[in-house]
Amino acid sequence: MKLKKLLLITMAGAMLLSGCGNKEMSKNAMKIGDNKISVGVIKFVGEYGSNSTDPEYISDVVKQNYLFNDIADKMDMEMDDDEKETLTKNVRSFRQKLGGKKESDKILKEYGLDDDVLEVLMSTSIYAPKIIEELDIAEPTDDEMMETFKNDYLRAKHVLISTKDQTTGEELEGDQLAEAEKTANEVLEKAKSGEDFDALIAEYNEDPGINSNPDGYFFTDGDMVKEFEEATKSVMPGEFVICKSIYGYHIIQRLAIDEADEKFNEYFETNKSNIKYALSSKKQLEAVDKKAEELGIKVEINDDVIKNITIEEKSN
Repeated sequence: MKLKKLLLITMAGAMLLSGCGNKEMSKNAMKIGDNKISVGVIKFVGEYGSNSTDPEYISDVVKQNYLFNDIADKMDMEMDDDEKETLTKNVRSFRQKLGGKKESDKILKEYGLDDDVLEVLMSTSIYAPKIIEELDIAEPTDDEMMETFKNDYLRAKHVLISTKDQTTGEELEGDQLAEAEKTANEVLEKAKSGEDFDALIAEYNEDPGINSNPDGYFFTDGDMVKEFEEATKSVMPGEFVICKSIYGYHIIQRLAIDEADEKFNEYFETNKSNIKYALSSKKQLEAVDKKAEELGIKVEINDDVIKNITIEEKSN
């Protein structure tokens, strides 16, 4: 299991309402330039293009991806024949994932979207690299990466008590779910009472990823599911906290990232590639926002609408 949030396809939102969606789906969630993006788009991307159920995270992804499409249009960028063929293949592949054309059309209709919306949603994967190259963004320096590591990164270990059936992958219910919650609270109490947390991880943990991260996970904003990130931020280094995400119950121990730690430089070097990627992504998004502003592309976000969007976890 991976705690990091991952978009399975690169998508951009679009105002492609078919008139068939219900009133909730057709609500305006945001406006990028002249294009209104509906709740249906946010829900569709969240439920079929991501393993995150955080509507704010999904809407931010949609916003940035849609900006790429709008910027490409303003810069008169066009796809060549090979790129068009790649896009067609990607759309076809994703339709197969949804059960084929007939089934995917049915799903799109449920969200109030046109049957050709996938071409718009997926075209950003072609435009984004071109735009980033045009913007000529400077690579992060070692000093910038070090400052980012010291100021923006968190470190934590956890015990995961899964709320999914290990055989079927289905969500636990009833007595089984209650038992998982009970176990999680017992582990939390043992940790708070002073029992060795590494021993508790060895005994109870159901996240194999922690085994390859013996010093804990090092992460920054957006790397982990929202619940894990917010829970870690809510306590001080050395303290314990519990939260529940789509993966299950997390009993978290926040750990310090301290320059006085003899392993600090080792931690930095081990995570340097991830830090560089995170900092590069941040610079790119800032540059994209700036370019959009220069091109006169206005962004309006309806926060009250977005925060009330419910994104369900799909088994696809």
